[in-house]
Amino acid sequence: MKNPSKILIDGSKFGLDWLKIYWYGALIVLGIILAYLLCSHEAKRRRFHKDCVVDLCLIIVPLGAIFARLYYVVFALDVFVRPGMSTGEILLGILNFRDGGLAIYGAILGGVIGMLIYALAKRMHFLSITDMVMPTVALAQAIGRWGNFFNQEAYGGVIAEGFPPYFPLAVKIDECTESCCANLPTNLGNIHYATFFYESCWCLLMFIVLWFIIRKAAKRRGGTTFAYLIMYGFERAFVEELRTDSLMWGRFRVSQVLSAALVVFAIAFLVIRAIAEKAKGRRLMPIERVYYGKNAYMNDGGADKAAEPAPEKAEETADAVDEAAETVEDAAEAVDEAAETVEEAVDEAAEAVDEAAEAVEDAAEEKAEE
Repeated sequence: MKNPSKILIDGSKFGLDWLKIYWYGALIVLGIILAYLLCSHEAKRRRFHKDCVVDLCLIIVPLGAIFARLYYVVFALDVFVRPGMSTGEILLGILNFRDGGLAIYGAILGGVIGMLIYALAKRMHFLSITDMVMPTVALAQAIGRWGNFFNQEAYGGVIAEGFPPYFPLAVKIDECTESCCANLPTNLGNIHYATFFYESCWCLLMFIVLWFIIRKAAKRRGGTTFAYLIMYGFERAFVEELRTDSLMWGRFRVSQVLSAALVVFAIAFLVIRAIAEKAKGRRLMPIERVYYGKNAYMNDGGADKAAEPAPEKAEETADAVDEAAETVEDAAEAVDEAAETVEEAVDEAAEAVDEAAEAVEDAAEEKAEE
């Protein structure tokens, strides 16, 4: 198939030379918007403050972008710092986002730091916030990976013989600039593994599992978060092996090492918590009705703080009223049954008296005849 243009909207066609919107940026924005909408829905279910998600976005989106860039720069420093370059040229190169160079693990790291800052500021459970956010991150990743398709990046090596050379399992790259094409007759128009597609599919599957199953079934804080770390780390450790543009740390692929470390960390945390629960004989980090830490409150104002327990108390009061009503109803049924029993006993006693009277009368008649 013919590869599409990187540009979604080219304003020069309408006389607007300054207007140019790229597919990559548009897809990232779409992912953020959908993540925001889903987080707003989840925040309402968890009884977070109505402005919680907006506040979070104002923190984690900028931090995610900054750390995504810094992560890439740190592990590709030779691209940005070359002999003879001035400090100004280096800084301009680092700040020039439009030339590409963002790393998803950097974005996740920045987002996690932002969530931690917010949790500390609002006295909320950090893992309750990450449990809310991480499923939507998986969906945003599934969408954003298609930006790699339009940019013709994040692809794998040239496909092996017998592998289906069809999109989306494989993708044609107009000009390969990676080492995988160095020994080929040409670096133009080769068919490569569509690793962006593999990861997009996996992230979509992750979202479905996290949002529709684990999010509802989790009984402890962090269950959804650690499930994300395990599933994404597992996938990235394998797919990264196929990619040709990996950031390297010596002879190691950075994302591969980090993925393995996250999987080990998440599993170790869950195992240690399970052992601690068995030793203490109770559940640790349970999910409460209100997902706030001690002394935390739903709204920023003092009146709101004082009113925070009201919904929970109202719910408990309603439950108590329902139970009392059920008890009264049961008692009424018991009284009705007792009344029926007494009535039946009276009827039986009356019948017995009538029978006894008839027997006496018969006996008297028989004696008179004698």
